[in-house]
Amino acid sequence: MKTMQKVAAMKLHNSKNKRTMNDAIRTLSTLAMAAGLTLGLGACAINPKSGTSPEFAQPLALPSTWQQMPNSGSAASDWAGALDAQLAELQTQALRANRDIALALKRWERGQLQLRGAALDRGLTPSLSGSASGSRALEQGPVSRNYSLNAGVSFEADLWGRLAQAEAAQLAQSEGLRSDWAAAQLLIRSRVAESYWSLAALALEEPLINEQLQGAEAALALTRLRVREGKLLPIEVDKSASTLQGLRSRLAQLQRERIQHQLTLGLLLDSPAPTLPAAPQLPTAAPADWQAGPPAEVLERRPDVQRARASVDSALAQWRGAEAARYPRLSLNLGVGTGGMQWTDWLDRPLGTLSANLIVPLVDWRRLDLQGAQARNEVEGAALSLRDTLHKALVEIEQLAAERRELRAQALANQARLNEAQQTEKLAALRYEVGAIARADWLQARNARLAAEQEAIQLRLRQWLNQAALHKALAGA
Repeated sequence: MKTMQKVAAMKLHNSKNKRTMNDAIRTLSTLAMAAGLTLGLGACAINPKSGTSPEFAQPLALPSTWQQMPNSGSAASDWAGALDAQLAELQTQALRANRDIALALKRWERGQLQLRGAALDRGLTPSLSGSASGSRALEQGPVSRNYSLNAGVSFEADLWGRLAQAEAAQLAQSEGLRSDWAAAQLLIRSRVAESYWSLAALALEEPLINEQLQGAEAALALTRLRVREGKLLPIEVDKSASTLQGLRSRLAQLQRERIQHQLTLGLLLDSPAPTLPAAPQLPTAAPADWQAGPPAEVLERRPDVQRARASVDSALAQWRGAEAARYPRLSLNLGVGTGGMQWTDWLDRPLGTLSANLIVPLVDWRRLDLQGAQARNEVEGAALSLRDTLHKALVEIEQLAAERRELRAQALANQARLNEAQQTEKLAALRYEVGAIARADWLQARNARLAAEQEAIQLRLRQWLNQAALHKALAGA
C-alpha cells in the first residue's frame, strides 16, 4: 500500500514539473517576442555608428621622398654581422638576456591573455554554485537544514557589436604591446653597438694619448731649460704644463669612460661581470649609404608609429563600443538546480529554468552621453598622438641623415688636415736631423699629427654611432 502511495506521489510530482517547464517555455516565448519588438523599434529609431574612422583620426600626410636621405644604396638588414662577428654575437646575447626585452615580452603575453578573456565574453558563460543552510526557531524546535546545487549557462546576444568592439580594442592594445617589444629589441641592438664601438675607439685613442703625453713631458723639460737660458718667457712653462695636465686628464677620463661602457654592456647583457671581446673593432671605412625606401613605408615599420596607430584603433573600438552600449541588451540563461533537506531529495526535486533578460540602458542617457564623450576624447587624443609621432619620426630621420652628411664633410676636412700634418711632421723630422730646428719644434709637429689622428678616430666613431641611431630610426630597414 505504501509503495502504491509513493508511486502516485512521484507521478504527481513529475506532472507538476512538466507544468512548470511548460510555463517557463511560455514565459520565455513572451519575453522573446517583447525583446524582438523592442529591438526592432530601437533599430528603426537609431542606428549604431558605422565602422568608418572619423575625420580627426586620419593620419598625417607624408612626403613622397626624403629630403636628406639618398635615393640609392644597399639594404641594412645585417649591418652588424657584416661588419664584425663579435658585435653580432654581443647583440644576440643581449636580445636573449636583456631584462627590458624580457619585460616587454611579458607585457605582450599579458595582453594576449587579456585578449583571450575578451573573446570568452562573447561565448557561453557556465556557472556552478552550491549552498547549505540551517535554521531553528528562537523559542524551541529542531534545526532545519537545506542543501542546494545549481548549474547554468548564459549567453549575451551581441546584437550591436558591443562585445566585438571590446575584443577589437583589446586586440589593438595587444598589438601595441607587441610593438613595444620590437622597439625594445631595436633599442638594445643600437645601445650594444654604441658601447662596443666606443670601447674600440678608446682602445685606438689610448696609445696616441700616451705618445702625446711623452712628448708633452719632453716639451715641458725643454721649455724649462730654454726659460732658464732666457730664450723664452716664463709664461711658456705654464702653457706647456697646462698641455701636459690636459693630456693626463684626458687619459684619466678615458679610463672612466671605458669602465662606464663596460658596465653599460653588463646591464644590457644582464650580467654584473660580462665576458667582453678583448679587442673590439671600430670599422675602418665610413658607413655606406642605405636605401631606406619611401617615407610612408619606412614609418609604417617603426614600432613607435605602430604603437600610436594601435592606440588609435583601440580608442576607436572603445568609442564604437560606447555607442553600441546605448542599445538594448538581450541575454539568455539556462539553468538546472535541485535541493532539499537531504541529498536523497535532490533526485526528487530537480528544477530547470530557461529565461531571457532584456536591458534597455537608453533610459540612463546622461551617463551614456558622458561615456560617449569620454570615448570620443580618447580617440581625439590618440589621433593627435599618432600625428605627433609620425611627424617626430620623420624629423628624427631627416635630422640623422643631415648629421651624417655633416660628419662626412668633417671627416673629409680632417683627412686633409691629417695629410698636411703628416707631411709637416716628416719635414720637421728632416730639419731636426740636420739641426735646422729644435727638438721642441719637431715635438709640436708630431703632436699636431697625433691630434689629427685622434680627431679622425672620434669622427669615425660619431659616424658609426649616427649609423646605429639611423638604423634604429629606420626600424631596421
